[in-house]
Amino acid sequence: MDEQYRFDDTSYANLAAAGIDWRDAIHVLRNAHRRIRHHTGSVLRVAAPDRDGRWLALALIEETDDAYLLVGGRHLDREEIDAIRKMFEGGS
Repeated sequence: MDEQYRFDDTSYANLAAAGIDWRDAIHVLRNAHRRIRHHTGSVLRVAAPDRDGRWLALALIEETDDAYLLVGGRHLDREEIDAIRKMFEGGS
């Protein structure tokens, strides 16, 4: 995938308010090996572990084909993480 991700001042402010380092967001978008993507319309949601292994969910808006603006993020809770692990393990 050759996608572009853009952050603006609001992106950085929203990440900081959620306690997320922007470098962790980049890691989730570019480098995380176990990643979940959900694309609906112009909204892209990505969840993956950050550099320290904490699971993050990021929300992005598609501005043009394969170019996204990060609009927010949050840490996943234990139940969400457990559900993702089961999904990766092939459980229901």
